[in-house]
Amino acid sequence: MREGFLPTFLTKRVSISINLTKIEISEKAAGQSMPATIRRLIESDRNDIEEMSRHTWDGHDYLSAVADEWLKDPKCHFYGVEADNHIVAVGNLRLIEDGRTGWMEGLRVHLEYRGKGFAKEITRYLVKKAEHMGIHRLRYTTADENVASLKLAKMAGFSKVLEMAVLWSVNPRTVPLIQGYPAIEETSPATTYDLLKTNPDMIPHGILFYDWKALDSNLQNLQAIGKNHHFYTSLKDEKVDSVSFGYPRPEPGQTWWSFTIYANDSDGFRSQLSHNMAIALERGFRLIMGTFENRFEKTLSQMDFGSEEQGTAHMILLEKQVQSHKRQQGSDRASTHRK
Repeated sequence: MREGFLPTFLTKRVSISINLTKIEISEKAAGQSMPATIRRLIESDRNDIEEMSRHTWDGHDYLSAVADEWLKDPKCHFYGVEADNHIVAVGNLRLIEDGRTGWMEGLRVHLEYRGKGFAKEITRYLVKKAEHMGIHRLRYTTADENVASLKLAKMAGFSKVLEMAVLWSVNPRTVPLIQGYPAIEETSPATTYDLLKTNPDMIPHGILFYDWKALDSNLQNLQAIGKNHHFYTSLKDEKVDSVSFGYPRPEPGQTWWSFTIYANDSDGFRSQLSHNMAIALERGFRLIMGTFENRFEKTLSQMDFGSEEQGTAHMILLEKQVQSHKRQQGSDRASTHRK
């Protein structure tokens, strides 16, 4: 759902017949009828997914790199809107944190089918599906400039939890040297978790952001992030003072060094940022993406990496508490037994 184009919806009448496997949409807009179905995606839909991806972000969409994984992963519920015998919109609901959280991602609408309400309907369907699956909450991230996505979030009952800054840099050439800061060392997920317990306030809301995703800060989730990320920590007075974690993020035709930084102060932020820039340059990554707290944006503006291009964006985490039919049925049965 993050970063995807979400259309402004036209005034129309939409009738919906819903069950747990698909939605039949009979849409009437501008005097025209366009029957459409929301259904689970299968391998034979791959070409239509690729076609949508080619028309997103000038062909640099990450969807094509993850579609095969989403199609095969039993924790992913990858759905699409079928119209005119083609898949013209998609969205994924991925179960994380032992099924308590549903992560919504990859919402896309084909260029020629935008403005027809398909993003709205597939979002409604995934929310309804989450209710029937017993999920406790839904989350997703989007850019603060994505007005359509934020409107869609409001329609679906999502609320803003937290905002983080995101740095992107193309071909950085230099790494500023930071003098006098304690050594930054690579640590395991378990060691990082133990160190974070010495300074829990360093992670706002106890939520770890990584690669436009978010997980609660606990050992299980740090170990999950650690499957493809490396952790780097620094101590002051036997307490963790800064931490970062990064990994090579694959994109079509290129790979980014993607990382997140948490720090007590600007010295820790600058040191971790320089540390990750040095890793990127050493490993030959020309593209950099870093996530960090908004309060360090002024510090960032005072650093020079000699990049060909550089900028910042803002990522918003949105959340919806789900009224689960499954949990409600269990509660009703328990009440009946008590009687």
